Amino acid sequence: MLRIHLDSTLKTIVLIWSFLVACLLGCDSPDSTPPKPRPTPKGMAGKVKEKSQIDLGSSVVVLKTEKGDIEIELFAKIAPKTVANFASKIGGKLYDNTSFHRVEKESLIQASSRFQALETIPLEISDRKHVRGTVAMAKEEGATVSDASDFYICLRDFPDLDGNYTVFGQVTKGMAVADRIIKGDKITTTTIQAN
Repeated sequence: MLRIHLDSTLKTIVLIWSFLVACLLGCDSPDSTPPKPRPTPKGMAGKVKEKSQIDLGSSVVVLKTEKGDIEIELFAKIAPKTVANFASKIGGKLYDNTSFHRVEKESLIQASSRFQALETIPLEISDRKHVRGTVAMAKEEGATVSDASDFYICLRDFPDLDGNYTVFGQVTKGMAVADRIIKGDKITTTTIQAN
């Protein structure tokens, strides 16, 4: 009985050993050449695509609307966080294809980015006055932070808003376009350009 058990165990060991030897001898040897880099497209050899850096202190935002262009000078020195936030949203194209959702005839026009989260940024109050063409961030009445998405353009002077909202820009071209905006008019694209 012991001999039958040993014979079957020996047969199993020999069978496994034969299988392993057959696999090792029958397999191809691994490729020892190192992997090759992907070919570089012609005209791109050695070039690294760099993200362009625009000096926000000397740049202009262009809002292309259905009625024409509105150009805005940014005040990066007096509202650096707000300008950086606005530029980031423009870079992400979050104002493209959005509408002016609030229009108060001869007073102000207001727009927001596509993704309206409950995002806020610190107020950056300055001595800048709310005059015709002022660009500022909206906020809830009495709030101590600005909305990070909603901005407005003054169509007239608003001295009662002075010192309560973050003024971060001034329209330099296109106030006639801003005057013609009605509720629902679209901002088709937004860009930042060196001034």
